[in-house]
Amino acid sequence: MAVTRLALSNFRNISAADLQLAPSVNLFCGANGSGKTSLLEAVHMLGTGRSFRSRQGQTVIQYDAESLAVFGRLAGGVALGVEKRRDGQGRIRVNQSPAESSSQLAACLPLQVINSESFAALDGGPGVRRQLLDWTVFHVEHSFAGHWKAYQGALKQRNALLRRGKIDSNLLAPWDQQLVKSGEKVDSLRRLVFARLYERFKERLKDLPESVFGALDIHYRGGWKKEVGLAEALQSALEADLTQGFTRVGPHRADIRFVIHGQPAHAVLSRGQQKMAVCALRTAMAAVVETQQSPVFLVDDLPSELDEDNQALFARWVSDCASQVLVTGIEHQMTAQPWLKLPQPWCQPKMFHVEHGRVAEVPK
Repeated sequence: MAVTRLALSNFRNISAADLQLAPSVNLFCGANGSGKTSLLEAVHMLGTGRSFRSRQGQTVIQYDAESLAVFGRLAGGVALGVEKRRDGQGRIRVNQSPAESSSQLAACLPLQVINSESFAALDGGPGVRRQLLDWTVFHVEHSFAGHWKAYQGALKQRNALLRRGKIDSNLLAPWDQQLVKSGEKVDSLRRLVFARLYERFKERLKDLPESVFGALDIHYRGGWKKEVGLAEALQSALEADLTQGFTRVGPHRADIRFVIHGQPAHAVLSRGQQKMAVCALRTAMAAVVETQQSPVFLVDDLPSELDEDNQALFARWVSDCASQVLVTGIEHQMTAQPWLKLPQPWCQPKMFHVEHGRVAEVPK
């Protein structure tokens, strides 16, 4: 759902800004360090309660201020607000009412971030890819969050017992039962959504050179041998779990593998080709979620990440699955070029100039 208004104060080098955003494309241009990425970061905080550049909320607060505030109004009329204080406290509000958790923000404002760190999906750890899949499942299957939370709670308790060493298996039994009950549900929901994600991803690959991407495939691995149930897998791994002090099988070990002729894709593809594979995956994720609520894309300095042709292709993919996109760049004309080739309303971006923390709309 598009953000129609974005207001922020004391957010990094932006003392104050109150912007009316276009429902399709918004371009923020300016020199490095001007504050344009901070605007994307502020929208990310609206949708997740945190920055995508720092886990410490205090570091985002302007150096001479005690707190920051971000407010956003969505196209459907929903109002979101986040306040962070230097003492570590803060508030999250949805329609002026306190939110129980940041997941309420995420449900209102699905986001996809495309920046230099986003391209680690192929060569990063399993946790990176698992998080991408779970973002998709969360927005499509609304029961997923509850099952995953229950699984993580049981996993924490089981691991605490395992760290004691030799213990009575009866102590593990209730946590094993909860792991199996929640874990198999988590896995079934992931597999259901992955099947849809797979189809969308393969559709994207048809737009890329067949000689390179024709053999690219993705596989879901649930975190234990697929030939057995989770209860049997936990029992088989018990001795090793006791020795190592943690649970070695289960949905928390799931992964998505990218392969080409059986080889890891990152070992075959160039860095530029890997970036396009990740763009295909993330827009495929958005396309799956679109049936529930189209996400907003936050794209940081696209011209420095992709060449001109791939920028145009990525822009077309985004226009097919996003409700809105916010893009940063250094130079206005170059940043706008991929979007100008699209049909309306995507071909009429709203432009803002950012300089020394001040944001001004560029007249058409």
